[in-house]
Amino acid sequence: MKDSTRGALVVTARTLVAAGCVAVVVAARTPVGWGDLALMLAGLAGLLAVLASYNRRWR
Repeated sequence: MKDSTRGALVVTARTLVAAGCVAVVVAARTPVGWGDLALMLAGLAGLLAVLASYNRRWR
């Protein structure tokens, strides 16, 4: 696989994962409960994982 194709796939995957995590956080914001809090924390952890994978490349 070419480097440019691989890079485009990685960027697309990171974008989709980040968008999914933001959607989970926003959707779990309205109801109140421990389960919704856990969903929000999982979404935030996902965003931190995406950020860490991005930063690992530029170390």
